[in-house]
Amino acid sequence: MSTQQPAPLLALQGVHCVLGGQPVLTDLNLQVQGGERVAVIGPNGAGKTTLFQVISGLRPLHAGSVWLRGRRIDRLSPPQIARAGVGRSFQTPQVFGHLSVADNLRCALLAHAGSNGLRRLARDTALEQDTAAWLHALQLQALASARAQHLDYASLRALELGLALSGKAPLLLLDEPTAGMSRAQAGEMLDLILQVCRDRTLLVIEHDLDAVFRLASRVIVLHQGRALADGTPQDIRADARVQAVYLGLAP
Repeated sequence: MSTQQPAPLLALQGVHCVLGGQPVLTDLNLQVQGGERVAVIGPNGAGKTTLFQVISGLRPLHAGSVWLRGRRIDRLSPPQIARAGVGRSFQTPQVFGHLSVADNLRCALLAHAGSNGLRRLARDTALEQDTAAWLHALQLQALASARAQHLDYASLRALELGLALSGKAPLLLLDEPTAGMSRAQAGEMLDLILQVCRDRTLLVIEHDLDAVFRLASRVIVLHQGRALADGTPQDIRADARVQAVYLGLAP
């Protein structure tokens, strides 16, 4: 008896995206199963950020479709896609700089509660309990009252991670979560991601190959808007095409 493959959490089918008259993603097919940690790597201009923009609704498709849990989402607005179950961080952290760390988390929790629950949750002690729980999980308790604009870079990235996670979206898109960090900071960020994202499906853009091979259970290599390779970190490390195109080594 054959075992049926579970339906993917995320599926891109024949995705084609053009910017400035030039194709950035070309006939891209991609599936991510629930619980996977997938890294997307590739040289600059390969289409990695455009891929995230397409999934999160910030860039329209010219052909193809995007599906989340069996529901087509590429025709939805970015807020609708977020509510459908896609969380995201950005290359440049997106937080409320003038608000405290705790208030940033409160705002995210309130936003994800929806309009019907907004007034109730604002008065509910559960809001303070959830805020405290996130401060603890993100190791930001000591910075709870600090304004986000005064945080060091690593703490700012940790806060943005919390904002993306607070909506309990099953799929999380992380765009270069360790970029701009020292080796020690990057290691701490990877520890944090592995700890707080245990029950999430991750799609991560990352240039640091050490981080990729530590974090990901699967790696997709983009080249000129197409999937050049897709496999385990060990497979990708040994792939001659990847060595030639991405690592700059002779095939």
